[in-house]
Amino acid sequence: MSIYISNLSSVSPSFACFVASELPLQTLTKKDIAKCLKALGVKNPEILSLKWKKELWIQLQIVAFSTMRV
Repeated sequence: MSIYISNLSSVSPSFACFVASELPLQTLTKKDIAKCLKALGVKNPEILSLKWKKELWIQLQIVAFSTMRV
C-alpha cells in the first residue's frame, strides 16, 4: 500500500492523527510526515527539517498522541 499525502492540498489534524496511529512508516515519505506535522500545528523549522524519516515519524507520533489525549 502506498499513500501520497503530498498530493493532497491540505491535511486535517484528525487525518494527521489517523496517519500517525494507523499507517506504517514505510508507506510515507518525509514530505508526507512533515505535512502531517504542519497540520497538527508544528511550525518549528528544526523539527520540520529533521534529516531522518524515522526522527520525523517519532515527532509525528508524539504530537498526534498528545493532541488526541487533550
